[in-house]
Amino acid sequence: MIAPAEFLPPLELTNRMERLGEVMLYGALSALKSWDAGGLDVPRISVDFAPEELRNPNLVQKIEWELDRFELAQERLGIEILETVVASSPDDTIVRNISGLSKLGCQIDLDDFGTGHASISSIRRFDVQRLKIDRSFVTRVNRDPEQQRMVSAILLMAERLGLDTLAEGVETAGEHALLAQLGCGHVQGFGIGRPMPLDQIEAWICAHLEKLDAPTRIGTQFG
Repeated sequence: MIAPAEFLPPLELTNRMERLGEVMLYGALSALKSWDAGGLDVPRISVDFAPEELRNPNLVQKIEWELDRFELAQERLGIEILETVVASSPDDTIVRNISGLSKLGCQIDLDDFGTGHASISSIRRFDVQRLKIDRSFVTRVNRDPEQQRMVSAILLMAERLGLDTLAEGVETAGEHALLAQLGCGHVQGFGIGRPMPLDQIEAWICAHLEKLDAPTRIGTQFG
């Protein structure tokens, strides 16, 4: 496995980010179709879009064509946009594309929230539907009161704005439990599952669902 920090910089230097996005989108939609064929209930799959892709004036039509080619409903594709892009983008093409994808029916996720200083007005401007809380706020949240206050503030703001939430980088059962208590809608991270090849994912999903359906064991003492 090669970490993104290793392969993304060379791709950026050689202007291959848009091509990477095309490959990722094709792979994601292909995976979703294969899971449908296998009878698995996977409501949505999300992909990252780099600024280079978001500047493509034909992006919305391109995504619509790909979804039609795979015979997938628009709401089954999530679009992840870095908060730094939302916070600093003066590019009207990017704004139009994100708005167009939202109108198409795709869910817009604001990635790495808390690191890019996006304003509430920019969240509304880009029609964001879910905040992905950056892992820097999530790490040790079950043991650090300051982390808990920060996450609680983000969750409260999201609730008042009518936004869904997802915590990134959840690695322990303690973090997962605390986030659930605070009211975080979704979690992702090594504590749930690690990156894996496509041919292993179906077995992992089945095992994960079985684990969720298994009854909780409660110890009993007789005196």
